Amino acid sequence: MSQINNSEKKLETAKKIASKTTSKQQYETVEENIFKLLRWVSSLIDRLFFSTKYSGLFALLLACLAYFIATYDGSSNVLSSSKILTNVSINARYNSETFELSGLPQACEIVITGEAANVNNAASKKGYCQVDLEGYTEGTHTIKMNAVGYGDNVSTIVSPSEVTITLKKKTTKQFELSYDFINQNLMDSRYILGEPEFAQGTKINIRASQDTLNSIALVKALIDVSGQTDDFEVEAPLVAYDRNGQAVSAEIVPSSITASVSVSSPSIEVPIKLNPIGQVPQGLAIDTAQIVDHQTTRIYAPDSVLNNIKEVYVNFDMSTVTENVDKEIMLPVTLPAGVSASDVTVVNVRVTLSTIDSRTIEDVSLNAHNNYNNLAVSDIDFTTVNVQISGSTNNINDVESEDIEVYFEMPEEPGTYDLPLFVEIKDHPYVSTELEKPSVRITTVEANQ
Repeated sequence: MSQINNSEKKLETAKKIASKTTSKQQYETVEENIFKLLRWVSSLIDRLFFSTKYSGLFALLLACLAYFIATYDGSSNVLSSSKILTNVSINARYNSETFELSGLPQACEIVITGEAANVNNAASKKGYCQVDLEGYTEGTHTIKMNAVGYGDNVSTIVSPSEVTITLKKKTTKQFELSYDFINQNLMDSRYILGEPEFAQGTKINIRASQDTLNSIALVKALIDVSGQTDDFEVEAPLVAYDRNGQAVSAEIVPSSITASVSVSSPSIEVPIKLNPIGQVPQGLAIDTAQIVDHQTTRIYAPDSVLNNIKEVYVNFDMSTVTENVDKEIMLPVTLPAGVSASDVTVVNVRVTLSTIDSRTIEDVSLNAHNNYNNLAVSDIDFTTVNVQISGSTNNINDVESEDIEVYFEMPEEPGTYDLPLFVEIKDHPYVSTELEKPSVRITTVEANQ
C-alpha cells in the first residue's frame, strides 16, 4: 500500500514538472514570435523611411496628419478650411458720368477661410472685389478693396488689399467717323462694296478725360460684311484708336451706328493673251504656243479699274520648255492690280518646239524717239542697219522689214553723241533680234539753224 502511494506521488510530481516545461516552451515560442514581429516592423519602417520609392508616400501621410492637427477645432469638433480664388473681377463704385477712372487692376485674388462646407458654398457664389469711390473727387486716391458676395459665415482676405487710382473729369469732343470693312475674306470676291452711308451722320461725340481725348487719332465703324451678296444694313460698333492703332477706352456716343452698304458685281469680258518671258534653251525655238481652252475671261473689279483694262495675260516662261515635242502646260492667269476675281484662273497652253533658224533683214531704217527739245540731226554715221532674226523657220519667214523698228533716243542738248540702238519686232513674240551695229554717232543742232 505504501508503495502504491509513493508511485502516485511520483506520477503527480512528474505531471507538474511536465506542465511547467510545456508552459515554458509555449512562452518561449510566443516570445520568439514577438521578436520576429518586431524585427519585421523594424525592417518595414526602414524600407518606408529610407526607400526612395515609399518616402514620398510617407511624407504625404505626415503632411495630412499635420494639416489635420493644424485645422482641427477642438471646441466645435469641425474642420476649418480655406480656398484661394484667382482672377476675381473688380467693381468700382464711382460717378462714371462725371469722372474717368484709371489705375484699377483688372482682377484680384481672394482667400476664403471658415468651416469646410461654408467655404465651398461661398466659393461657388459670384462674388467680386469692390472699390468704393462714392464721394471722391478728381485726383489720385489710395482705396481699400473689399470682398463682396461671399456671405457672413466665412472670412476673406483680398490681395491686393489697397489700390491707387486716379479720377479725372470728363469732357466731350467731336470726331469725324471713318470705317473698316471686317471679315471680307468671308465674302465672295466677285462682289464689290460701295461707300457706306451712316444713318446718324459722320460726327461722333466722345466723353473722356482731356488726356484720353488727346490720344485719340480716329474713330471707326467696324462693318461686318461676311456672306453679303446684296445691298445690306447693319449695326456697326464704334471703336476709337490712338496713333499706334491701339483701341482707346472711352465713352463713345452713340456706341454703335446704323450703316447702309451697297453691293455690286461690275465685270467685263476680256481676251487672255500669252506673255512670253525668258529665253528658249540653246539650239531650240518655239514654233507655236497658243491657249487651247479659254480665249477670254470675265473679270470683276470696280468700274474705275475695269475702264483701264483691255486684256489679261498668262506669263509663259520659255526657258522651262526643254523638249522638242508637242505638249500642254497649265499656267495661271495674271490679274491686274485692283481686279478681285476672274472666271478663268488657269489655262492650258500647247507648245511646239523646233530647231532654231535665222536670217537677216537688210536696210532697216533708223528712227529717232522722244525729240522733246525739237532738235535736228545734222550728221549721222548711217541711216539703215541690218537686223538678224532667229526663231523657227516658219516664224522668221513671216517677218517683213515693216515689222521691225530700230530707233535711238534723241539727246536733250545739241552736240555729238554715240547713242545705243534699240529694236522692236511687232506681232512675232517667238522671234528674237540682233543688230548688226549696236550704236550710232549723231550730231544734233537747234532746229532753226
